Parts: sequence; C-alpha cells; structure tokens
Amino acid sequence: MKKILKRNELLRNISDLKRFYTINGYIPKIKEPKSFNEKILNRKAFSNPREFSMFADKIAAKKHVEETLDKEVVIPTLFVSDSLSIEEINHLIDEHQNIVVKANHNSGPVYIVSSETSEIKKKEIVSDMKRQLKDDYGKKQNETWYSLIDRKIIIEEQLSPEQGQSDLRDYKFHVFKQKDGSQKVLLHIDFERGRNHNRSFYDEDMNWLPFSTFVPTVNTQIEKPKNFDLMLKSAKKLAEPFSYVRIDFYNIDGAIYFGEFTFAPGSGISNKFTNKDYDFWMGSLWQLNDFGEEFLT
Repeated sequence: MKKILKRNELLRNISDLKRFYTINGYIPKIKEPKSFNEKILNRKAFSNPREFSMFADKIAAKKHVEETLDKEVVIPTLFVSDSLSIEEINHLIDEHQNIVVKANHNSGPVYIVSSETSEIKKKEIVSDMKRQLKDDYGKKQNETWYSLIDRKIIIEEQLSPEQGQSDLRDYKFHVFKQKDGSQKVLLHIDFERGRNHNRSFYDEDMNWLPFSTFVPTVNTQIEKPKNFDLMLKSAKKLAEPFSYVRIDFYNIDGAIYFGEFTFAPGSGISNKFTNKDYDFWMGSLWQLNDFGEEFLT
C-alpha cells in the first residue's frame, strides 16, 4: 500500500511539473525557488500542512476571523452539515431568498441558489455536494493541508454587489513578510467574474502595476473603496503568522466581509503572468520560507 501511495504521489508531482511547464513556459526549481510560482510549489512540497489546515477550513477560518477582527466582517453562516437535501435548500431559500452553497475543504465549485433555481438544478447541486465531500481535494492539488480538514457543506447568505456593479468586487491582498518583520502588500482585484472576467494589480497605495495573471487587465485606475485602509489593516493583521498568504475581502459600499485564506494561489501552476519577469519580481517579495528562514538568493 505504501508503495502505491508513493507511486501515486510521484505521478501527481510529475503531472504538476508538466502542467507548470506547459502553462508558464519554464522548468521550475522547487528546491531553490525564485519566482512566485516556484515558491508556491516549494510550499506544497516542503511545508507542514498542519500550519495551514485550520485557516484553509472555511468554517474554522470564519471563527478565527471573528475572534481576531470582528463578527461584523464574517458572512453569516446559515447551515453546516455533512449532508444536504432539496428540502433543506428550499427551507433556506424561503427564509433568506438567495444563498451560497459550498464545501469547506476545497476551492469549489460554489453554487448561488435562489427561488428562480429549478428543482432539476437543485438536485444536481445536492448530488455534486455529495461528490465534493468524497473528494480529497488536498491530494488532487498536492495542497495537503486540505486533506486534514473535516469535510462539511456550508451555506451562507449571498452578498449583493454595489449599486451599478454586475458582480461582487473581489479584493485579494497578497501579504509578504519581510526579513525585518514588516509586511509588503500587493492587491489584485477581480472584476466582472460572471461575464467579462478581468484582473488588475495594485500596490498598497492603489497605484496600478503593469501586469496581470490568468486573465487580462482592463481597469488601471479606480477610486479607493470606502474603508480601504481598514481592509488593508485587517489583511495585515490576519497575515501576521505567515511568510506569505493571500487574504480575500469583499467591500460593499464600505461594509467589509472576509472571503478566505489562500496559501497556494492557482496551486502554483495556473498563475501565468503576462510577463515572466513579474513572476520572479513578485517572488522576490516572498523572502522567508514557512520555517522562518530566508530563501536562497
């Protein structure tokens, strides 16, 4: 059995390397990483997954954020269970109109359900959530901290976008701990996920940075959202224990809501930068590994 498990792990690692090269165009140096994507692969290969599992758990993370920041920044949880029925979905729709259904141990898929959702679609959602609970997402992605999470279905209230916006605006703070203990922050914002997904990067003063990952850039200059400084301060606070983490927030007319902790964006594979040099530039901001030691330079 141990030989089979090791063989499967080796095959997954080889698959990761092939996908990395196909997407990013260079062979990663995992033991002596320099780029942002290489350092994510290094984390996946060598970190202690128990350092991250509680924060990657969408249920436990909400409790931590509530205790560290404030209850008001946590999206209300309506339901937690290891099973789900159409009757339970309908009951929550009757009470809350629009709801979000997801698992606590992976990165989706996530379902938005309302009174307009057909019974056929609800049946598909129930079936897929059952499948997700059986799926070891940690093994699938080589992000082993997910494998340590007690798998549950979680249902939340759906947030509505600001007036005049078609989708929720997603603020993702990349927080890097520096050698002197300070923090360096980059922000990327996802716009119009539902129909015209685009992404822009900014520094913590909201100056636009001339690169993107995964999808193109459209917006270069935007106004700071209300309570931006509080959102930035909150991201830094939550990121304090880590050498690097991405902290996600929503901001709806100044009301701030926590999204999630992300420790391996794109699993270190699908973050194709518009220019490879920015992959290495962003990697240079990640100065310490998960054991508090400096990466080799």
